[in-house]
Amino acid sequence: MKNLYKILGIIMILSLVLTACRTDETVTPEVEPVETEVIVTEAPAEPFRVAVVMPSAINDLAFSQSMYDTLALIQTEMGAENFEFAYSENMFVVDDAASAIRDYASQGYDLVIAHGSQYGSSLVEIAPDFPETSFAHGTTVDTFVDQGVTNVFAYEARSEQGGYVNGVLAAAMSQSGILGVVGPIETGDAKLYVDGFALGAQATNPDVQVNINYIGSFSDVALASEAAQTHVNAGADAMTGSAQMVVGAIGVAETNGVLWFGTQSNQTSLAPSIVVANQVYHWEVVIRDIIAKVNTGTLGGESFALTLANGGLVIEYNPAYTLPEEVVAQANAAAAGIVDGSIVIGDYVPPEPPAAEPLVFGLILVGPKNDHGWSQAHYDAGLYVEANLPDSRMIVFESLNPADKPEATVEGVVADMVADGATLIITTSDEFEEDTTTVAANYPDVTFINISGDDVLTGEAPANLGNIMGRMEDMKAIAGCAAALATQTGSIGYLGPLINFETRRLVSSAYLGASYCWENYRGMDPADLVFTVSWIGFWFNIPGVTHDPAADTTLFFDTGADVVLSGIDTTEAINGAGQRAAQGETVWAIPYDYAGACDQAPEVCLGVPYFNWGPAYLETALAVQGGTWTQSWDWNAPNWADLTDNDVTAAGWINGPALTPELQANLDLFIAGLASGEINVWTGPINLADGTNYIADGAVATDEQIWYLPQLLEGMIGPSE
Repeated sequence: MKNLYKILGIIMILSLVLTACRTDETVTPEVEPVETEVIVTEAPAEPFRVAVVMPSAINDLAFSQSMYDTLALIQTEMGAENFEFAYSENMFVVDDAASAIRDYASQGYDLVIAHGSQYGSSLVEIAPDFPETSFAHGTTVDTFVDQGVTNVFAYEARSEQGGYVNGVLAAAMSQSGILGVVGPIETGDAKLYVDGFALGAQATNPDVQVNINYIGSFSDVALASEAAQTHVNAGADAMTGSAQMVVGAIGVAETNGVLWFGTQSNQTSLAPSIVVANQVYHWEVVIRDIIAKVNTGTLGGESFALTLANGGLVIEYNPAYTLPEEVVAQANAAAAGIVDGSIVIGDYVPPEPPAAEPLVFGLILVGPKNDHGWSQAHYDAGLYVEANLPDSRMIVFESLNPADKPEATVEGVVADMVADGATLIITTSDEFEEDTTTVAANYPDVTFINISGDDVLTGEAPANLGNIMGRMEDMKAIAGCAAALATQTGSIGYLGPLINFETRRLVSSAYLGASYCWENYRGMDPADLVFTVSWIGFWFNIPGVTHDPAADTTLFFDTGADVVLSGIDTTEAINGAGQRAAQGETVWAIPYDYAGACDQAPEVCLGVPYFNWGPAYLETALAVQGGTWTQSWDWNAPNWADLTDNDVTAAGWINGPALTPELQANLDLFIAGLASGEINVWTGPINLADGTNYIADGAVATDEQIWYLPQLLEGMIGPSE
């Protein structure tokens, strides 16, 4: 047992409360000195050993770094011969963290710190197995005593206190009156900080608008960047955020000249020109106490907190940023009020947002809204928006194509929709891409979305035009697999529309899925699989202009194919298969686009890959209505957890009635492999139809290589141009 002695001293709180590093000036609240007990350790005979498990890197300039810096400071204070510490960083997977915690305990460390409230359930299981070891975790107040655990300490940061001070500063400095907050998950010290920031801002300026966005992650830098950009677009000129992912938000703030207020660690070095102040966690205030408790034989059961009063929370200013004296005085008064109790920080209740204006949106369809295919899928998405966005209204224009309405133009339809109040217009075909780009420039106050286009990607789109597409390639691979599992002749037909980048990559994905399952689940030679593509010349039949898709379907069956996959917008493939089955033939079909397509002939339907535009349409509509929409090119992924969840997934797959349990078992394996990443059909070697190697052996195709596929692939039968 390590020896201790106690001394009594007088500590001036004000030296710990507010450190103002403005040139050579220090601004602190005026508070009365208090008498406190300080515990000092003598040099032990053996070093005190601490291990810490952290969710992010030790240089994250946030949560993990604050603890690492604390342990390094204590080691400097006590000497390396008297204090040792080890750490495991980037332990964002809880199971990995639990293994590290158990390993440190088994090595006999005096104190094992699980630096993250997400590790609490692990400590409940691990701590009883090591009754002589002390554990600590935060941020929380739960020591698990009520569960019979006696060797766990808890610690928290009353981060709402420094958050309040930062809110005072931000509201005082804002010119727009709009503040942005990028939060991780609405829990723990992150929520405390955000609530305190909002309350401090509103206390300073009751008219200030505090926009809060919790992204649902402590580590996703990209999402934090997107959230920050949304705040900038909404007019925020000062921002803050909590957790390690905010480095992305700080980058956006710096690019746009938006003031930043940090927490947890001093973030000034990330953007010296825009970081104003930081609430810095000094965990040494509680870790010293925990060490002292352990040394006197108390192994757990108590909780500790960082506060402004005990110096665990310190406001550190950026010395390169000059604040007006009156603003510093406001912050100083707020900190003093928190310390003396005259300011009590409660829970933040956001004000009711102003009622949004009803949204009118236009939908331009290339085919009829009841085609049981592409256009109906878009029309149903429009109905989804109307059902989930109160007071929204859809304007629909059907069958904008040369065959059905040769006199109609995108420009004319858009003009009518705008006159009817539309502020969002969605054009649902790459056939409309060029016209949409042109007409969008004429209506800068209207938001346009072109489906399946890439003008945003190529830089040709005006600022009010975005692109949306679903990753149907994955679903086509599933369709190809189902076809390969079912075929008895080894011959598959694919009914294609016109030839372009989109249709080449979709049919090629189907071929790759078929080849994989033909070889890996059926044990067949890929060279023996016949995969034939027929192009009709458009998305649906135009008599006298296109090939007749019904005739092409018949030809497939007549020449040996027993499965036909559809890549067109209408139902000829499954209708034709149904007719052949009624004559006693064993054939199957896989329709396309629309979730209800199997209903045309369920007895031959192996399944259907379908687009689900509803979630993307609703997200876009909400952003347009709320004034937060920003231009983007979105190639939206499926929801692998549930490919039929139409509130989430962008592309889906529905097993058809003709899929037997045996076939479904293998198809489920394939889908699970795609979901986990174990299977990627776009892994080389992949050659183009002319024999040129396109994807090297072992390499995985990039999004650009898939999107801009120049030819069909080697092994496929059919033209590429």
